[in-house]
Amino acid sequence: MLTKKAKIGRKLEDISIGEKLIVTEHIDEKHIYLYLALTGDTNPLYTQYNYASQTKYNKPIVPSFIISGLVSAAVTKHLPGPGSHIIKKELQFDQHIYHNETISIHFEVVEINLDLNEVCINVSVLNKTQTEIANGKLTVIPPTVNQSNALLYENF
Repeated sequence: MLTKKAKIGRKLEDISIGEKLIVTEHIDEKHIYLYLALTGDTNPLYTQYNYASQTKYNKPIVPSFIISGLVSAAVTKHLPGPGSHIIKKELQFDQHIYHNETISIHFEVVEINLDLNEVCINVSVLNKTQTEIANGKLTVIPPTVNQSNALLYENF
């Protein structure tokens, strides 16, 4: 494998309270089956139309952990970005979404703790009709590696 300097996300001093980010993701059946294969989760509510039709949902829904994973991915890709680490994630799911739906994930930096090198970010997940399906708060440690002195592997 060839090595080259990888892009590192923003450090604490480069982030501002009030900063916002919106990420849009489409969740199709491929994502659900990859999740199920990885975790071994066999909940029929996620895949079986006959079963789900007998529930209040009427058809299969997306596992909440997929949405949670997309929230985490947005943090480590965008805000603060590569090299950051979520140390606390509180998400409450008040609604559900179905397969093949698009969600938007809204982030807002609400607190910066210089002493602990932490950023607190509010998160809200909306469905295609802009109904909130989940909300919560993340505590994130931004990247701490000095990019100029470290040889890092390109991951993606």
